[in-house]
Amino acid sequence: MKLRKRLSALIVSAALLLTALPAIAPATASAATTMGSIVLTIDSPTMTVNGTSKAIDAEGSKPTLDAGGYTMLPLRGVVEAMGGSLTWDAANRTVTMVKDGQTIKVPIGSTKLTVDGVQKDMLANNGTYKAAYINKSGRTLVHVRALQAFNNTTCTWNQATKQVTVTYPTNTPVVSSKNYRVDLINQSGADINALYYGQSGTYSYSKNVLTSTLKKNGTASFYISVPDNATTRLYDFYTEGVGTKFFNGLNLTGVNAYVTVVLKENGKFEQANDKTITVSSGDTALKVENNSKLDIEKLYMSKDSSFSSSEIIWDETIDAGDDETIDIDLDGTKTWYFQVVDEDGDKYSSGKVTFSSSTVKSATLTFSSSKKLSLKGSSSGDSTITFKNESGDDITAIYMAGSKSELDDADDLLDSTLKDGKSVEIDMDLESDTSWYITVEFDEYSDIEEYSLSFDYKDPASATLEITKKAVEITKEKKSSSRGELSVAFVNTSGREIVEAYLVDDVDDFDVSDYDDLLDGDGLADDAGIVIDEAADADTYDLVLFYDDSDDDDDAYDSIEVDFDDATDYAAVWIDSSTSTSFDGTEYTDAGDKMIVGVYNNTGDDLSSLKVYDIDDDSVKSIGSLDEEKYSFFELDTDDYPDIYFEASESDESYDVSDLDEEVPFAIVNLEDLEDGDCSLDSFDDISDFDF
Repeated sequence: MKLRKRLSALIVSAALLLTALPAIAPATASAATTMGSIVLTIDSPTMTVNGTSKAIDAEGSKPTLDAGGYTMLPLRGVVEAMGGSLTWDAANRTVTMVKDGQTIKVPIGSTKLTVDGVQKDMLANNGTYKAAYINKSGRTLVHVRALQAFNNTTCTWNQATKQVTVTYPTNTPVVSSKNYRVDLINQSGADINALYYGQSGTYSYSKNVLTSTLKKNGTASFYISVPDNATTRLYDFYTEGVGTKFFNGLNLTGVNAYVTVVLKENGKFEQANDKTITVSSGDTALKVENNSKLDIEKLYMSKDSSFSSSEIIWDETIDAGDDETIDIDLDGTKTWYFQVVDEDGDKYSSGKVTFSSSTVKSATLTFSSSKKLSLKGSSSGDSTITFKNESGDDITAIYMAGSKSELDDADDLLDSTLKDGKSVEIDMDLESDTSWYITVEFDEYSDIEEYSLSFDYKDPASATLEITKKAVEITKEKKSSSRGELSVAFVNTSGREIVEAYLVDDVDDFDVSDYDDLLDGDGLADDAGIVIDEAADADTYDLVLFYDDSDDDDDAYDSIEVDFDDATDYAAVWIDSSTSTSFDGTEYTDAGDKMIVGVYNNTGDDLSSLKVYDIDDDSVKSIGSLDEEKYSFFELDTDDYPDIYFEASESDESYDVSDLDEEVPFAIVNLEDLEDGDCSLDSFDDISDFDF
C-alpha cells in the first residue's frame, strides 16, 4: 500500500491582483511604483506590513533563528503581503514564488535557487544562506534571504531588536483607508465566470474583475477604491456562472487594509476583516457507475433529503453500463444525498450517503438495475448483508432505513424476486448506526412492516438476515477491521518472518475472522519493512503477529501493545526479538524526537564494516557487515544526534546526513557511491513510492 502525503490547507492567495476597472464604478487609485517594507520579529506570529500589524498566516507561523543564525519561516504570508504568490510542488519538493513577472524556485535541501529559469548559487560571493527544509510538523521553512532573489528586494537584520526588515518594490495600488483589497473564496457550489461590484443602492456596477473562471473553492483578489465623496461603505456583488447570484451588504467600515470574503450558496457570504482564512485543498473524485438498463441524464447532490439545497453535478448522458468520474466539493460535510434522473424522466434518490471524511479524495457511487445508489470504496465501511429467505413464500421487495420515517422513501434493495429458500448478498453502508428498520413484501403472505433490527457492530463486515414468515433475525454478524487515518510503517528485525499482522482492540477478545490481515497475505520478511496507508487511528492497540517457524500452535503468535495516541499523521513500529519465543516492539509517532533509520546498501559492493558517527566523531552505532541490496535498521534520538555520517572500511569517503531532527519518525538512507560518498535520504513523509 502507498502512503499519500498530506498537504497542509491552502491559504488564501493574493496572486491574482486584478485591476480591471469599471467605467461606471468609483474611480480607482492609480498604480504607483513605491517601496514597501515588512518587518518580521523572531518568535512573533505578527508582522508589520507598511506600518500595519497583521498575522503572518492563519497557522500562527513565527520566524525562528536556526543554528548558525538563519531566520527561517514559512514564506507564503510574506510573499502574499508583497503582492506575490507562493505554491508548493510536492512531487519535486520545490517552493515556487512569483511576483511582478519573476519566478523563483526554492528546492528543499539545496542552496541553489532558480530565478526565471537561471540557477543562482546563494553561497556565491561569500553569501550566507540556509537551505529550505520541512520541519517535524510538515511545514516548509525557507530562509528569509531567499526573497532577495526578487529584483530590488533587500533583507536587513537588526541584532538589537531581533528583527528582519524586507524592503521591496510594489506596483500594486497602495493600500490606504480608501483602497481595499478583497480576497475572494468561491464556496458558492459552482464555477464563477464573471464578478461585478458596486456601492449598495446605486445599482451601478464595475466591469468584470475576473480575468479567468473562478473555480469552486478557488481564490482570487481584486481592489475596491472608495471615493472621497462616498455616502456608504456597503458594497454589493453579483456573479455569473450557473445563473446570476447576488451577494448584498459587504461592509468596508472598520476594514484597515483588506477583507476576506467567502461566497456561500443562496447569496450568502462570510466576511473577515484584515484576516486570512484557510480553505480546503481539493475536490473529491466521484466515480458514478451506471449498472442499470437505463441511461442517466442528470445527477444532483444535496445536503438534505428534501433537495432544497440541491446542485446539479452532471447534466450529460451516462449510458447504461458506462461510468463517469466527476469532481465534487464536499464542503466540509460527510453526509450527502444524491438523486438521478433517467432517460424516462423518472427520479431516484439515494437516501443518506456517508463519506469516510469530508476531505476524501475518491469514492464510487453505483446506480444498479434496482435503481439503487450505493457509495463504495471511501465510505465509512460497506457491509455485506446476506438476505436469506426462509419464509415459505417469495419475497418481492425489501426496504431498509435508519428510521421509520425514512422507510417510505427507501429504495427497493432487490433487483428481482427473491425466491423461497434462496439468498442474495447486497453491499450496504450502515452509516455507523446499529439501529435499523426493515419492511419485507411477500408474494402471498402479509408484509412484515417497520420491523426493528439491532446490529452488534456499527459497521459490520458482514451479517446474515434470516427472513421467516413473521420476523427478521440478524445472525452470523462479523465485525469489520479497525482501520483509520494514520499511515504506519512496520520494520521487522525479529530474526523470523512475520506471516500475518493484526491491529486489534483487545488481544484477549481477538478472533482472526473479525479482522483483515494488514500484510494482505504477503508476509513481512526479516530485516524488511512495509508502509501501510490508513492502518490505524490515534489510539492504543494490541499488535498481533503470526510467524511461520514454530512447531507449537500455542507458540505460533505473540502480541505487542502499541500506543499511537500522540500521532497525528504517521507512526512507525519497530518489531524486534527479546527472547527466542517472543517479540518486542517500540513505536514512534510524528510527535516524538526518536526515529528509525534504515540503511540500504546500494553501492554495488558488500560492506564488511559500516559504522555511524555523530558530528563530533563520537560513535553512534556499529552496524558491521552489510551486503549489497540489504538493509540494516537502528534507533536514533534526533535531539542528541541531528547530524550523522556513515563510514565503511571499503571507502576513504564518508556519507553525511544532516537535519535528521527535521524528519518524521522513519527514514531510509541510501548509500550509493563508495568513491564519492554519495547518499540520499527518503523520509517517511515521502516514502509512498519506496520499494522495500
